[in-house]
Amino acid sequence: MEDIIRLLPDSVANQIAAGEVVQRPASVVKELLENAIDAGATSVQLIVKDSGRTLIQVVDNGKGMSFNDARLCFERHATSKLRSADDLFHISTKGFRGEALASIAAIAHVELKTKRSGDEMGALVRIEGSEVKNHTITATPDGTSIAVKNLFFNVPARRNFLKSDKIEFSHIEEEFFRVAIIHHDVSFQLFNNGKQELKLQSGNLKQRIVGIFGQHLNDKLFPIELDHELMHITGFISKPENSKKQRCEQYMFINNRFVKHSLLNFAVEKAYTDLIPQGYHPAYFISITIDPAMIDVNVSPTKVEVKLQDERLFFGFLNSSVKKSLGTMSLTPMIDFDDSAPFRMTDRPAGVEISEPVVSVNRNYNPFDKIPEKRNSSPFQQFRNENFTKSTPTSNEWEQFLKNVSLENVGKSTGTQQSVDFTSQLQDEVPDDIPFFVFQKRYLFLKLNGAAIVADLHNLHERILYDGYVAAMKSSPIRPQQSLFPTTITLTVSQTDLAMSLKEDFLDLGYDLEKIDSTHIAVNGTPNDEDVEGDVQALVSNVLDSWQMSQVVGNSDRVASMALAMAKQKKGRQRIPTTKDEVKYLMTKLLASSSPQVSPSGKHIMHTFGDDELRRHFD
Repeated sequence: MEDIIRLLPDSVANQIAAGEVVQRPASVVKELLENAIDAGATSVQLIVKDSGRTLIQVVDNGKGMSFNDARLCFERHATSKLRSADDLFHISTKGFRGEALASIAAIAHVELKTKRSGDEMGALVRIEGSEVKNHTITATPDGTSIAVKNLFFNVPARRNFLKSDKIEFSHIEEEFFRVAIIHHDVSFQLFNNGKQELKLQSGNLKQRIVGIFGQHLNDKLFPIELDHELMHITGFISKPENSKKQRCEQYMFINNRFVKHSLLNFAVEKAYTDLIPQGYHPAYFISITIDPAMIDVNVSPTKVEVKLQDERLFFGFLNSSVKKSLGTMSLTPMIDFDDSAPFRMTDRPAGVEISEPVVSVNRNYNPFDKIPEKRNSSPFQQFRNENFTKSTPTSNEWEQFLKNVSLENVGKSTGTQQSVDFTSQLQDEVPDDIPFFVFQKRYLFLKLNGAAIVADLHNLHERILYDGYVAAMKSSPIRPQQSLFPTTITLTVSQTDLAMSLKEDFLDLGYDLEKIDSTHIAVNGTPNDEDVEGDVQALVSNVLDSWQMSQVVGNSDRVASMALAMAKQKKGRQRIPTTKDEVKYLMTKLLASSSPQVSPSGKHIMHTFGDDELRRHFD
């Protein structure tokens, strides 16, 4: 019988390898940037078009390659960084397996120009789908320029699986950040569709973090440091009050390589136990230097997942270092001697004239007249603005208020439709005299219609806020109160573009956003009940992060996603009820909501204990 085993052609083998190495355009960016760093570059440019579909180009001023090496680097397992198997246990560079360029060339059109500083002429190599089209001498500056065009041109199925341009560019931006943060001594530039999005000068780690994520982080970071014979830990952690719902600013590096390690992440977050609310995560930028023999970086094609020789040892050192820094943070004020720019102002956009602010004054205003009714505010909103600023609203005020406001209006304000019969039924179910008490500022115990009820105040507030925000975005927008001095927030390039695409939605929620440049947005107005000390930067960032995450998992309900993010951000700031009237107010709004039993996050709001259930616990 005829033999059936055949050796795969190199072109097919490279395409198979590309399926592991090149998952999306961001994978190409990662490999090319890491090659530039390994080449000793001090200046790197990343140029992207159509989120990497049309072009990904990296230009560096590194040491370059010879004429022969320029061709040989596209062969499988061709590398300058390994000579023997023992070298695998002492890896100090990033790319070392010789798979990246061969895999990229198998599924794209690649053009490489490179020149060493001592050579008179450089080399040019053009490859299309693993087939060398041109290899010749050319004039080019010192360093390397590699352009990857028409990615997945010969694998259309892979190209069809790519996400939208915004999502793919956000992944490219993230890979760019991972390399740029730890190599803060290298200057970086990012160009997208012909426009310079980011320019980072060389400097220290904190300057690089602030340069990428914005000036608002400057006073929210605290240094962490450990100098031990087994490892050296440096970097910054965020203050507990600046934690977020998403793990969007967590960067761990080992030997200047970005890594993902669940135990190391747990070591950091465990140090924040009892300092931040459950479900929130701290930001951190931590660099660990160890003996390369103690880490195995060759466990996955992307070289992001790693294995450590003694994980308990790493956990203990890192956890104790973060705890020590958190302890110092609460005792010692921090003076930043590393910040070279103590005062920064955003450049004025071209063509924009600066004028004096005009303050309008109503000269007929009489403070003793009745306060005018706010437009576009629900009765509950108006009453809260007028009375909740007091320490405790009086019973007469609540009684008069509840007489004037029907539960039918409550249903409308939360975006629900309730019938007249149901409204009258709710009025019977929520009496004026409700026995209650609050336990641990979180759980509301009360008696209603002969039943014992316990409600989670966080979940309860989340439901009420969520329904209010849904109604605002669909039919009853919240009017923003214009600020005399607008707040400026700093975002990433992709976040700024996303915020502007959601500008009308933010306006419905009471936030008037205006783009200043590619990374700065002015908040010209906020809701009239906005906490003046609230962090608008964190709120907008969390809403954008939630919307981006929902798109990744395939959820296209923009209104629900943004309303939920807003509700989660503000539920912990809501007032804890201290009077029976306040409890009646909350229960009335909850029962008139779209789903009184379950929060938008899918958590239970109330649990009712009937006589039979209570008796079972004691019989």
